[in-house]
Amino acid sequence: MQRDNIEFMVGWLDALRRDDRAALTATLDDDIVWQGLKDDWVCHGPQEVVSVFASQRDEAREVEAIELIGAERHAILHARGAGGLEIDLEDGIYNVFAIIDGRITRIEDYANRQDALAAAGFEER
Repeated sequence: MQRDNIEFMVGWLDALRRDDRAALTATLDDDIVWQGLKDDWVCHGPQEVVSVFASQRDEAREVEAIELIGAERHAILHARGAGGLEIDLEDGIYNVFAIIDGRITRIEDYANRQDALAAAGFEER
């Protein structure tokens, strides 16, 4: 499943790159929640998640690196150099995607690698 989830995210990123909002929405569970780094940074539902993700992508034109980490029921998207947030992130942001049966059910953001890996079910590394 690790590779499947990485390949799923490659397709998701391609749809984001092409601004294919219908394709992005189709991958999201109807009850999806995206919890940002702050408690009040939260999105509910596919339309809101896609709208905010796409607008953040547009605002953060410069990205140094993107890393995908596959897990059994998760994928981690690590973006460094994206900027555009009110929080200074030394190593970028880690979006942890919960993926069940080919659909994203939840996204949670983390400011550091260890917390993201733990959220995705990895043992301490």
